[in-house]
Amino acid sequence: RDWTEALRRMIRERDNNICQICKKPQKNRALSVHHIDYNKKNNNLENLTTLCYKCHTITNYNRDNWKNHFYEQQKSKIT
Repeated sequence: RDWTEALRRMIRERDNNICQICKKPQKNRALSVHHIDYNKKNNNLENLTTLCYKCHTITNYNRDNWKNHFYEQQKSKIT
């Protein structure tokens, strides 16, 4: 998949325009679409999640912990 505005919009809609960490809804600023594995070329739907600006910033630290967090979160969505 190409990294497009349509893809980002689709991910935001899939996640109900809610940050997947703090659970706050989108307000004046569009939510970020985060690559769970930090590989910007991996645009698979399962690798993308929505985050508010503040939460997106904190995911740049302890990346392995955040990857595990999001993988677990994705598994719980499936089951």
